[in-house]
Amino acid sequence: MTSSFAWSRRTAVLGLVLAVSATLSAGTAVQASASAAGSKSASSATAPRVKVYEFVTKEGGFFYTASEREKQTALQYGWRITKTPMYYIASTPFAGSKPLYRLRWQKKNSYIISTTEAERDRLIATGNYHYDGKLGYAPASQAAGGDVRVWRLSSNSRWRLAIEEHKNSILAKEPGWKLDGWVFYQFTSPN
Repeated sequence: MTSSFAWSRRTAVLGLVLAVSATLSAGTAVQASASAAGSKSASSATAPRVKVYEFVTKEGGFFYTASEREKQTALQYGWRITKTPMYYIASTPFAGSKPLYRLRWQKKNSYIISTTEAERDRLIATGNYHYDGKLGYAPASQAAGGDVRVWRLSSNSRWRLAIEEHKNSILAKEPGWKLDGWVFYQFTSPN
């Protein structure tokens, strides 16, 4: 049996690894954003795309990453990839995109994805959330290249993302989840 100290230490190490990865990713995104701001924004057709993965943490929260390094780290710590259909987002900003902000709830490994600075800042100001950095950039509309709508759901300080069909299944078959609303679009293909 693992002691609570060892469990806390592992959780802290995973949190640190993920925070460092997010910080490095955020630094890359900020550099890309700065270079995009200095020149004409890329289109959704030319923006590099990355696969999004949804995990269930050992504490029953949900975690999202578009980083292969974070994916491997999460797997090593026993987090499970779900069968939730998740597709692609861009790793750099493009015309018509919106940033996806990832925040961790301080009380357990449960993550929320926000698409507005106002919500991100409001959550951070409560002292209950840690800003992990940008997950990536998603089309804000179909006109910006979005193929599939993504919705956010919540239940007891857990949040998850789902495409239309999966959202309907969760609401019908998993009691306790409520619909927060539509949040962004995803690309269905890697290019």
